[in-house]
Amino acid sequence: MGLGLKAKLTVFAVGIALLVCLVASILIIRDMQIQIETAMAEKSKSDLATALEITDYMLPGSWQVRNGELYKGQYRINDNTELVDKIARLTDDTVTIFLNNTRVATNIMRDGTRATGTVAADYVTETVLTNGNLYIGEAEVVGENYQTCYAPLKDDSGNIIGMFYIGVSKKLADQLRHSFTSIAVLSARIALLFALAGTCFIPLDTWSIGFDNRPVLCWKKNSKHGKTPR
Repeated sequence: MGLGLKAKLTVFAVGIALLVCLVASILIIRDMQIQIETAMAEKSKSDLATALEITDYMLPGSWQVRNGELYKGQYRINDNTELVDKIARLTDDTVTIFLNNTRVATNIMRDGTRATGTVAADYVTETVLTNGNLYIGEAEVVGENYQTCYAPLKDDSGNIIGMFYIGVSKKLADQLRHSFTSIAVLSARIALLFALAGTCFIPLDTWSIGFDNRPVLCWKKNSKHGKTPR
């Protein structure tokens, strides 16, 4: 049996409502993701600037290499856990200082020990050490995703001799993304239910408007010419 007029129009209205809700949800989720990613990138840059300020306050002097080790003024950076741990406590980030592309001080732990002696990824090395630019991007560190920011370290002559790294955990961002996505999907479902419920209370006469008001020809008998319209 075919659908009646009201049923067809109801299905059409619900379909339009579903499409509108779907498009709106996609746009909201995409905008939310962009804003979260932007906020994470800005936080990593801000935390890096804070870390460098803390380093200058705690260890005055210039960056330099002595006997194959990294120094800040008179302070040896290699295996300096106090500096990276203090910055980590203040920012709640992972912190690493590199001599060239090799970690010499870090709070990143691997197999129960600090990950000193390991090297940065090639794309980070090229961006920061070769080109002298900031690197901002995502990275997986010890099985957890981080929004990272690397800055070049220069000596008094302007030579790039290392990098300073900050990693902001993306766990909170992922939780926020999941929460906002769930809210957007739930809102779309509620809007669709309201649209569906609304169609159930629309009288049939409303759906069929324009169909019941069509002119109807009536016929009357005529003794001479048979039936004529009136």
